[in-house]
Amino acid sequence: MTDLLRHVGLSRYELNARLKPALLALLPTFCVALYWYPGVWSVVSSIMAVGSACGVLYAIAQLARNRGRVIERRLERKAGRDHTAKLLTHSDNTLVAETKARYHAYLLRHDRALSTFDEEKVGPEEAFRRARSAVDWLLEHSRISAGASLLLDENISYGFQRNLLGLKPFGIALSVTALVVHGLLLALAMPTGERLWLGVAICIPLTIFLFGWVFLVTKGAVAEASLAYAQRLLAFCEAPAKSPRARPVLSEATKSAAMPAKSRQRKKASESKNL
Repeated sequence: MTDLLRHVGLSRYELNARLKPALLALLPTFCVALYWYPGVWSVVSSIMAVGSACGVLYAIAQLARNRGRVIERRLERKAGRDHTAKLLTHSDNTLVAETKARYHAYLLRHDRALSTFDEEKVGPEEAFRRARSAVDWLLEHSRISAGASLLLDENISYGFQRNLLGLKPFGIALSVTALVVHGLLLALAMPTGERLWLGVAICIPLTIFLFGWVFLVTKGAVAEASLAYAQRLLAFCEAPAKSPRARPVLSEATKSAAMPAKSRQRKKASESKNL
């Protein structure tokens, strides 16, 4: 299963933040199907292989992404870029004032002017708009080095939590359906011995899945992941400025030694003429 997912043609972000939340929602149905039809695993692997080739897995990942974006818009300034922009405003006290001042100074050095405290008092929406513009620029500015830093990890964590919340109705519905169907099949088929106890034991993880969707997949979890990502993104403002390399001062002897032979001959001939 893991080897199959590695070859579905998705990036690390798409695989972990988009596809895996969708597969997590489908997991209870896989568990029930595997219990009642032990040979279904090979069938599922074949379906996933064909589905990957036909773009089905990519479509599932996009569904999780779209659901997550809907949730992000509903959360407004509690998640995503708007949350990061809010941290840069003077009215938000999440960041230490001195740290925020350094971030403002860095962005100002890169022509990303933010509103002052007094300007924000007069026009809070304009101040937020400027902060959001600065965040958009910072995201593009840090994109090249994001993969080699913890920023990508935090982005994946946030995307995973956001998309999970977007899929929450589906996750709850599939968990309840799997639990009810499994219970009915146990009552009708009446397996005996170890088979019966194994069937009863499967009800435990199915119940855990259901409670997890209800109590662990929350707006608070998304907001916390968004905060961790925002703090990591803004930490790029702490990166030391790259100073230009000082050009070494060469002596006349060094310059002469580094000069090609023909150039030295022409220089000597020129000097002789001047004499």
